[in-house]
Amino acid sequence: MSGSTIIVATRAVSDLTETFSAVRDLRDILRLAVPAMLALASHPLLNIGETAMVGRLGTEPLAARAVGAALSGALYWVFAFLTFGSTTLIGYHYGAKDFKACGETFFHAVFLAVLGGLFIATLCIIFAADFFHLMGTGQAVALEGIPYFRLVIASAPLTLISLSAVGFFRGVQDTRTPMLMAFFTSGLQLILDTGLIYGHLGLPRLGLTGAGLAALVAQLAGALTYIAIFFYSARTADYRSISWGISVAKLRPLFRIGHDLAIRTGALRGSLIFATSIAARMGAVTLSAYEIAFQLFMLCSDIIDGLAVAGQALVAKYLGSRQDAAAYRMVKTLVFCGIAAGTIFMVAFLSAQQAILDFFTTSSEVVLSLSGGLFLLVALLQPLNGVVFVLDGALIGARDTRYLMWAMLIGGLGIFVPISWLSLHYGWGLAGILIGIGALMSWRLLTNFLRFAGERWMYSG
Repeated sequence: MSGSTIIVATRAVSDLTETFSAVRDLRDILRLAVPAMLALASHPLLNIGETAMVGRLGTEPLAARAVGAALSGALYWVFAFLTFGSTTLIGYHYGAKDFKACGETFFHAVFLAVLGGLFIATLCIIFAADFFHLMGTGQAVALEGIPYFRLVIASAPLTLISLSAVGFFRGVQDTRTPMLMAFFTSGLQLILDTGLIYGHLGLPRLGLTGAGLAALVAQLAGALTYIAIFFYSARTADYRSISWGISVAKLRPLFRIGHDLAIRTGALRGSLIFATSIAARMGAVTLSAYEIAFQLFMLCSDIIDGLAVAGQALVAKYLGSRQDAAAYRMVKTLVFCGIAAGTIFMVAFLSAQQAILDFFTTSSEVVLSLSGGLFLLVALLQPLNGVVFVLDGALIGARDTRYLMWAMLIGGLGIFVPISWLSLHYGWGLAGILIGIGALMSWRLLTNFLRFAGERWMYSG
């Protein structure tokens, strides 16, 4: 056999091996991603359903819910390291087959969840009126929103316990349990919303306050169920053989990842809160239109984050078992999945524009403010978002959180916030805010892709 023939045969075998590896990676990604997508989709769908219910109460309740949701969402996302940090650390221990460390990491995450949840619940209940004043809301919006916000934020310890549990199950490569739990809690909340907002099902009519009470009850049911599964399920028995004392050494890895992710997420959510406050200062119509656009972004984000969850869990597992090449190869497959998912959302939004707007609001002013070019911009950003989200997940799985922190600080506070501020002072309106979101996502795409291509992320942890 000639040398050229051997080279051709070797390349063919290499290409075939690469193809089989990509197919295997895709199968592993989808095995984790599909349940994660369905679980994450339940949250924006819950928000969309609740927003539609509240929207039929009037413009002020809808605007009040937008502010309350922005405030509570920002605070919860600061503690998102309880999910992302737990997934990364537990996934790494799972790859190394250290099941005791998996359980101990979860226990320490729950400890932080209870302490952190009690702190933010107490703080926000006391200063709820001040927060609404800082957001620039009018008196009518504040009167509607403050009781709602206090009820929602009272469930903070319960919500953070659930976030920790989600991180645990993702880390041990189980996204089915969080999916079923998401269906349970979201379904329960929507049922209670129907009863407590409108006075159906034999429940009192409480309007927007009823939505806050529904959230509190649903979070209580979710947290208690997660704890019961961990302590009584046969599938979690290996992870319960742990020391039940709190150790500073075991808290330190969570703090390390949590510090970076809290600042990163704080910069993102703080930027979004700032944009919401800017929209509020533009009037209730603009704020309502911004809330609809934001919910569409979150629908895409939360569903595509299912791919990011799979990437995070698999990267952590591969790096924990010292399979660096497999981690890199898998992320390449993940990027193509992100592009495909974002494109599907783009086409869906463009095809159903009028139906989407009619679903959210009956206000012709709100519909007019989002029609045409602005809705097109929201749709066109989705493929770009898909790549950003999956690369975020991969880099978090590799514990490359310091890089993500600095990139988000620059993008959120240095790009998005100034554009939002200029939109108010130069009369750019909602268009300026949405252009700011596009600029932020373009920055995140550039920084994430350059980091992935450089391969340093595999050794950052």
